[in-house]
Amino acid sequence: MKRILKLYHQNRYFYNCFLTWYFFLSCIVFSIPKQESFLFINSKHSLFFDYFFTVITQFGDGIFVIALALFCFFLWSRRLAVAIAATYIGSGLICSLLKRTFHTHRPGFSLHDDPNFHSLSWMPMSYHNAFPSGHTTSAFALATCIALYSRNRSLSILAFLLACLTGYSRVYLGQHYLDDVWFGSMLGIGFSCLYALLVSYYSENRFTLSNLPSNFKI
Repeated sequence: MKRILKLYHQNRYFYNCFLTWYFFLSCIVFSIPKQESFLFINSKHSLFFDYFFTVITQFGDGIFVIALALFCFFLWSRRLAVAIAATYIGSGLICSLLKRTFHTHRPGFSLHDDPNFHSLSWMPMSYHNAFPSGHTTSAFALATCIALYSRNRSLSILAFLLACLTGYSRVYLGQHYLDDVWFGSMLGIGFSCLYALLVSYYSENRFTLSNLPSNFKI
């Protein structure tokens, strides 16, 4: 419990932002039918935002995440690089397992004939394995790692905003419902926090020869 409270107090601005986002999203998910909330967001489009969210959604793409991990490894912080790579792989595996377990349909499967449904000609449309959103999971896992290991409030808030925009982009681009984004954000931040707690526990309790009693013999 002490480690959890310490983790919260060290990054309380980031976590408070997430709790606000999560509460707001939960209210929508549990009070409005998912197709209705999807069409409300997806139908409000323009050419500028088509291109804008095409770029923003890459924040949760695997190629970008791995490229950023490599950049951090060689030019910034190896601890952050390892955290980014480990949480991306770990949360990604859980996300893939859940997708294949629930096997839910994406908006394009049910709403492709709806006149209000908006899709982009340059973006391939997927129809299955919607829950949870993989891009959102990766984006929030990445943002949490940046918040935990950079200890920079401005950078943490920027990463959080990019993660939120990534989640929003998945609905805007017609790839996911809000509940996919809702759960993906929780999975991403949850896995990264678990990783940080395990690393903290290991670093404080690692088994070395210096821990052995002086009369110990091999």
